Amino acid sequence: MNDVRTLNIPVILGTSRKGRASVHAARLLAELLNRRAGVRSDVIDIGAMALPVDDAGEAIKNATFSAAMSAADGLVIVAPEYNHSFPGLLKHALDSCLNEYIHKAVGLVGVSAGPFAGTRVVQSLLPVMRELGLVTIFWDINIGHVGRVFSDDGRLLDEAFVRRSDRFIRELIWMSKVLRTGREQVTIDEEAVEAPEAVLCPTCGTPMTHHADKAQPAATSDEAEVAMAAAHACAGCGGHAATLSLVSPVEVP
Repeated sequence: MNDVRTLNIPVILGTSRKGRASVHAARLLAELLNRRAGVRSDVIDIGAMALPVDDAGEAIKNATFSAAMSAADGLVIVAPEYNHSFPGLLKHALDSCLNEYIHKAVGLVGVSAGPFAGTRVVQSLLPVMRELGLVTIFWDINIGHVGRVFSDDGRLLDEAFVRRSDRFIRELIWMSKVLRTGREQVTIDEEAVEAPEAVLCPTCGTPMTHHADKAQPAATSDEAEVAMAAAHACAGCGGHAATLSLVSPVEVP
């Protein structure tokens, strides 16, 4: 069965620094994604998000960002290299969500003013993506000497960038489609001796798949327990939900 629904693949601009050249790459990638049939993309600027700094993680969840991550079928993260890694504000923003990311594709774009082309950005982001539950594609985009690729006003100076991005975009679209199908159609409970009670979609009432379990900090003072989030997806409307249960740490794989 062909899935004709639009793929939603937003681009996260991972820096708030003034004069940032990364914004030009983020906008162009969103434009290139929007040129593809059946794909919708826009730029999510973490510099425009209202994130408190007196707490962290899901305690500072931004409703707009959370909704955007829930609705996304895949993601692109564009980040510049700051001191051999990626900006701390990007980590602060990404950590504010968790279940919203599980089993979704992500493509990484590293930007650098120097010759290393953001490779250390990608290298630093990879373990973070895994822990968040995102699935990285095997193509990256590395932009070195960014001042030679984009002018100060955002004009593209190196047309080869569009050709180089093609494999990245094609793989991201494919992986986003496959993982969306998997979230909605494949359940991890099919071989269980006793199938758990079905979780119904809160939006349309369709029975949802159970496609992942992920441990996360429990909202309890009892350190002998951790929270296990069961991720569910709906084939009817594309919605998702998570159910939480407390388990003993010895039960966590």
